[in-house]
Amino acid sequence: MFEKYHHYFNIDPEYFPAVNEKVINENPDLWKKYYPHETFVKLIKDTISVLSRKQKVSIWVEGAYGTGKSHAVLTLKKLLDASAEETQEYFSAYPEQLDNDLYQQFQHLKEDKKIITVHRYGSSSIHGDNSLVFALQESIEYALKENGLEHRSSSALRDAAVAWLSQSWAKDAVNQLIQEKYSDLFGGDNVDTIIQKLQTYTGDSLITLMRKVSTLGEENHFKALALDVEGLIQWIKDVIKENDLKAIVFIWDEFTNYFENNLKALTGFQHIAEISETEPFYLMIVTHKSEGLFSDTDEDKQRILDRFVKPTCKIELPENMAFRLMGKAMVKKEDEAVRDDWDETADDLYDRTSESRKLVQNIAKISDEDLKNILPIHPYAALVLKHISSAFDSNQRSMFDFIKNDRGEEIKGFQWFISHYGPLDNNPLLTIDMLWDFFYEKGKEYLSSEIRAILDCYPRAAATKKLDDDEQRVLKTVLLLRSGNLKMTTENFLTAKAD
Repeated sequence: MFEKYHHYFNIDPEYFPAVNEKVINENPDLWKKYYPHETFVKLIKDTISVLSRKQKVSIWVEGAYGTGKSHAVLTLKKLLDASAEETQEYFSAYPEQLDNDLYQQFQHLKEDKKIITVHRYGSSSIHGDNSLVFALQESIEYALKENGLEHRSSSALRDAAVAWLSQSWAKDAVNQLIQEKYSDLFGGDNVDTIIQKLQTYTGDSLITLMRKVSTLGEENHFKALALDVEGLIQWIKDVIKENDLKAIVFIWDEFTNYFENNLKALTGFQHIAEISETEPFYLMIVTHKSEGLFSDTDEDKQRILDRFVKPTCKIELPENMAFRLMGKAMVKKEDEAVRDDWDETADDLYDRTSESRKLVQNIAKISDEDLKNILPIHPYAALVLKHISSAFDSNQRSMFDFIKNDRGEEIKGFQWFISHYGPLDNNPLLTIDMLWDFFYEKGKEYLSSEIRAILDCYPRAAATKKLDDDEQRVLKTVLLLRSGNLKMTTENFLTAKAD
């Protein structure tokens, strides 16, 4: 029985298809493995620029699915939180990308005063300014608590609520509302009891009570009881002053939904983004795109974009980096005899891909070593994999998910391939057509409408024409190339020698 590829190597268990805060917290050293490619270095430089007040704006991070945006901003958060020793260790691990001068600039930012970093993920539930204010305050308070700092729970907002509720007419109106609709929310308390608690509660108890009071205010249009944008801005200023902070950096990942939900009501967001003009409070929002979220006729478009560093920080995964990550995911077996056998096998596969390697090298400027390290993935397939992943409307069909995911026949990813194929099979290479099941047959629900329209040509052709196996493979290949919008044209592929 011929050996399959999993006899020679496995997939690194720390190779995560998607990196989020939970993954990094459960694997505390994972952030140190993030490779600082050119676009991440720009993010570091932008952060230095705003934290040193050379630019009094916030930072917008964007990029397609699978480009590593979440991993990038979480690595930056870890660097801002890290000790001098850990920071230097990271910079020293990548001397060609992160020189000592950049390290000195970055570390200098953290030496005099504390920087509080905040991280929040997801924005689909944020509708309107009050929800935005709640989310911002809640996340900042959590970060302050984690750092053992005072957070006087919105004294400005609390005092305003107490003053308003103490008016006789307001007290009567709110007491009636509590009896009619909000008895369960306030546990039977009347306004006098609520005022007394507002004046004496601290910490989480005060936060919870303020949230209840604001809910009543929002639902009944009592502006004095609602957490408004101006109140939040004053509270942020108080927090920075009371704790003598260098800055608050608020990283909000997956922020695209906020703009989709509130595209016609962005005034509050604009005011919050403006804080950085006068105070060291910086939003770092993470979306899939920036300018594309707004129409060119939108009057708010330029005003909003002007609140952020220009150009926006677009996280991209260079072709050579994508190939390097694929290669690093394949961990060779420790057995010396198995390794020697693999070296011979890899040399044979390498020889078989000589012409395709030349074409890919011309397109993507990738080294021979990187191309050899991704075998048995065909060079063409690796290039398509990188591009097709970023063209899909879901991170469930990323390059990382294809390599890491081990759901067998259900999706037929890379781990399925190395379990079913080996170097002595008739087709020992993972070619472009073998991406079809993962990205089309098992991934239709993640396709954008434009790409699905292209790939849907295959079942129509298969239904009306009698295609042999080779013709099916070629058609799948051409359609995947087209859908990925690659610079490598179909003509280039079809005229190259089949390996």
